[in-house]
Amino acid sequence: MNILMVLSTNTFPPDRRVEREARDLLRAGHRVWLLARRAPGQAAEELVDGVHVLRMPLPFQQKRVLADLAYYTVQRYIAVFHILRACRAHDIDALHCHDLPYAFAATIASWMLGLPLVLDLHEHYTAMLQMGFEAATYRRFRRFAAPLLALLRAEERFACRRAHRVIVVAREHIPRIAALGTPVEHILEITNTEDSDYFAGLPVDSQKMAEFRGEFVILYIGGFDPERGIDTALAAMPQVLQSIPNARLLLIGKGVSRGDLEELARALGISAHVTFMDFRPFRELPSFIQLSDVFLIPHISTPLIEVTMPNKLFQPMILGKAVLVSSTGPMMRVVRDAECGLVFRERDPRSLAEQVIALRDPELCRHLGENGRRAVADRYHWKHTVQPLIDLYDELAAVH
Repeated sequence: MNILMVLSTNTFPPDRRVEREARDLLRAGHRVWLLARRAPGQAAEELVDGVHVLRMPLPFQQKRVLADLAYYTVQRYIAVFHILRACRAHDIDALHCHDLPYAFAATIASWMLGLPLVLDLHEHYTAMLQMGFEAATYRRFRRFAAPLLALLRAEERFACRRAHRVIVVAREHIPRIAALGTPVEHILEITNTEDSDYFAGLPVDSQKMAEFRGEFVILYIGGFDPERGIDTALAAMPQVLQSIPNARLLLIGKGVSRGDLEELARALGISAHVTFMDFRPFRELPSFIQLSDVFLIPHISTPLIEVTMPNKLFQPMILGKAVLVSSTGPMMRVVRDAECGLVFRERDPRSLAEQVIALRDPELCRHLGENGRRAVADRYHWKHTVQPLIDLYDELAAVH
């Protein structure tokens, strides 16, 4: 089949989930095009690892707030014309829309052309956006949140009712999607496991290992956003330092809350034990995971977090590292099933600190890490996870 993926970001590549799905569809004999926004310096068209990437213009790229305004009010709807043009130019057989922002445009295009639509919901998008309005960068625009969120919820219901299939990353999301009008049998769970062969084969940089030698490293990798719970980790550090004086909280990522988090570290008097680092290239992640003593995912319980599964949960498992996660449904389910880490009460700094201190025991960490490695080999690996997607497109191809 000729498949057009529609992606709401302008950063492809990289997008690990989209890359994994596209790669395996290519391996299964399908042809994949991908339509995304065009960032400054990006080519309008290029071939990326076999994927034909097409990019749409977006005004005001140098001014983030204006770009977001144009995106949500105008460009998301103009996208329907870009989708129609791409479908006609490349004889597309099926549309695959990643996430909510372009779901309305993709649904209209699929109806006009009589094409099946697969809606791939990486997360509870409106819940994520609502949390974003609480961050300092966008707090002054909160009065616009209600109408925008109402519009996106209506678009989500419209798309879910008309999609041929809806994909979710955690089974906990299925009841919400079913309530929007999608038959349960039309919902597929394709969770965010990692390609274990590829990830385990990435090199480890010994220089990075040496940089933090002699420190007990608590590692977080991901977004600096309100729902990520990084403030809980910072608040736990004074108690952690009482028992582990050489502890270091290493935070790698970016997001709207970084300024607030840096200010909190200063207010707590722990700045000397906290390192903020911008996102690193994907190939460097195994090095940071290997140098860490605790791999931490401190997400708070929100409507967003309770229906998503972070890909980063499976990366330390692949490398045999113990994980420490908050008591949020999907992550807690996997950690308890695999017996690969510990769980702390979400938003509870004391509970987080107690579990970090427990993970000083190297024998406990080794045991939990080996459990995680076995669980990945048995069931939490991408080759197993992606099979329902391959089966879906094979079925569509058979009736095309």
